[in-house]
Amino acid sequence: MLETSILKGLTLLSLKNFVKFYLFNHQQPDLFFKLDEFLQDIKAVQPEVEIIYKTEPIEPSPMLKVTNISDDINIYYLAIPKGPEWPPFFQILQAISTKQSFLSPQDRNKIKNVKRPIEVRVFITPQCPFCPLVVNLATQLAVAQPLIQTFVIDGSLYPDVAQQYKITAAPTVVINEDYFLVGNESKEKLIEWILKAGKTMYDPEVLRSLLNQGKADRIVDLCLKEEGYLMSLLSLLKDEKIFTRIGVMRVLEELFDKSPRLREKIMPHLLKMLETSEKRDKDDLLFLLGIIGTPEAIPKLHQIAQTTSPTIREAAVEAIEHIKERYGEFH
Repeated sequence: MLETSILKGLTLLSLKNFVKFYLFNHQQPDLFFKLDEFLQDIKAVQPEVEIIYKTEPIEPSPMLKVTNISDDINIYYLAIPKGPEWPPFFQILQAISTKQSFLSPQDRNKIKNVKRPIEVRVFITPQCPFCPLVVNLATQLAVAQPLIQTFVIDGSLYPDVAQQYKITAAPTVVINEDYFLVGNESKEKLIEWILKAGKTMYDPEVLRSLLNQGKADRIVDLCLKEEGYLMSLLSLLKDEKIFTRIGVMRVLEELFDKSPRLREKIMPHLLKMLETSEKRDKDDLLFLLGIIGTPEAIPKLHQIAQTTSPTIREAAVEAIEHIKERYGEFH
């Protein structure tokens, strides 16, 4: 049974048929009954609220969707709002019933720039002090922008889902499977990163984030599908963090193994970068060329081998030797 203060607040809402709940059930009957009980408590106060039971298979389940009469608001709960999580849920109902989000006019204007579907998953845990703030913002974004789907997931109730996304802290926000925001940054950067996800292509910052998450395979897939990502990836070869630079090298090596054509295409860009790079970046590039370089790189490497810097000269000579060994050619 909902708390008295919550029941009192519900009576003040003119929800009527502006709010619909879909309850999807395919497995975990105990959890389904808890969600159903939660909805029945709401309906006892707001009898005109519509509850629709869906039995078709859906993963994960059970899952609760809260939306409006037009079904163009996409907010899903893999959670049972209670305690500190109730205020954001209450604001969802208010926003849907008034057909107006609680976002600032500035934020509403920002998310108008979202041009493609965005999935936002907010992982929470009971009594998490920051989770309600992030949930509130993420759900209000879904009220204001139909292209945004927000999923609120209690990791303690759905441990398999939390494990699937390797969640180790709350709140954690996952945007379109690729963007991970943890803790305070979840609220501070949520709109900024949603706008990034809404673009046609990810920028270098997103690729850097994927590298930090150890998702090299995902970057390889992106580059294979859209070659434009290669230029963003190459720019990270000059990143200040060595972890990022090493990550880029590993991605390029795997990528070129899968697509030799891309190796040929990118080689002129790598050689051009050699001309303007600082010593640190030049060392990295020479090492990379030793791994993935083609014979066309050898003349440029010979030029660099004439440098007065012993370390650069040694790196260039070593790169030449590796290329010759790989191709069985001598230039």
